[in-house]
Amino acid sequence: MVRRVSFVQRKTFEFEGSLFQEAITLADFDNDERNELVIGSVEGDLSIFQGEELKWRASNLGMITCLTVGDVKNKGTNSLVVITGEGICYTFDYHGQSVGDTVLPHDRKELHYSHKQRFPLNIKQCIISDITNRGGNDLLVILDTNVRVYTWDESCNHDRELTHNEKQDINFDAQVDAITVNTDSNGNQMLFVCIPSQGIKILKAATNNNKFMNWEPVSLALDASAPVTDAIGNIRKCDGTEGLVSFVTLDGVLKMYEGDEEKWSLPLEKPIFALGKTDIDSDRTEEVVACSWDGLTFFVDHHKNFVVYKFEESVNIRAFCVGKYSLVGSKNLPTLVYVTFDGQVIVYFDVELTSLGIITLNDYDIDIGFLCKDENITPAKRAEVIRQLLDCNAE
Repeated sequence: MVRRVSFVQRKTFEFEGSLFQEAITLADFDNDERNELVIGSVEGDLSIFQGEELKWRASNLGMITCLTVGDVKNKGTNSLVVITGEGICYTFDYHGQSVGDTVLPHDRKELHYSHKQRFPLNIKQCIISDITNRGGNDLLVILDTNVRVYTWDESCNHDRELTHNEKQDINFDAQVDAITVNTDSNGNQMLFVCIPSQGIKILKAATNNNKFMNWEPVSLALDASAPVTDAIGNIRKCDGTEGLVSFVTLDGVLKMYEGDEEKWSLPLEKPIFALGKTDIDSDRTEEVVACSWDGLTFFVDHHKNFVVYKFEESVNIRAFCVGKYSLVGSKNLPTLVYVTFDGQVIVYFDVELTSLGIITLNDYDIDIGFLCKDENITPAKRAEVIRQLLDCNAE
């Protein structure tokens, strides 16, 4: 029997336009240790929500296909990278009030980019990570059958920019659908590349004196029963380390891997279009969160226990993300974000569960033999005593 849950605390933002799944994220743009919600539209509008309001925006950027937030400049602070289908890469940085000097209604500020440069056309995903294992972050992008690596370079003669080394390109003979990064047991980053006709390939950068040498295959391609629709890596384990990766196929099969070894496979029997991760039950591990087009959302732990949440009835989802957001107070809390086709951004905040597995009395050190032996205890009284025992041991 499937266990279902419900969430009540929510906030609704208005959002105009269409968007790609890779153009939404929860991240700390202004480096105050509280996450913002960043959304980019096909119409070229960039919106950053902070707390309960739209804080910053930018317009006329082009068709935004993907965006990401991270320390792409390796200066210890986050930047926002926005890439358009027309082949333009924008970098936005927060420097106090200098992020924008135009005051808009409701104290919204116009966001101005700090850097702009030409990129190839049709980039559909970008990730910031130290994928070359050189001790500094890179920007990875998907371009048709190619994964390209960019590095921020301030030594350029004409300007600071994201530079591209063709030797770091990874070329395939088929379309690349998605990429994710995962950490191996030695702390090195591995690249998982999802190719519909070939499964998932795992690559690792070979370096010498912190200089990139070549890409080495970690193992043979991992088999997939159907095209992979999304993947998520660096899922935190119970010991605090990252090293788990999960991906989902078009036919709704969710898989969990540690390195190149499959831990389990779970048929969700729903077409899943988005994956994420968050610690929803406060057990210090990150659960996998999978969302279908009709809003059915699965929360799956490392032992394959799962619960299901159904978003509003008869509402299809345009985009989805999960992570931490600071909506009430200053603390980042587990958050679900659904973008609907009628222009609403629904933010469910403080979505916490006690456990994804089923808890029984065997999980507690409780002697309940007297409940079975005493004939004077009615079924109702027996159930009440058990409930009280569980409540006391859960505190």
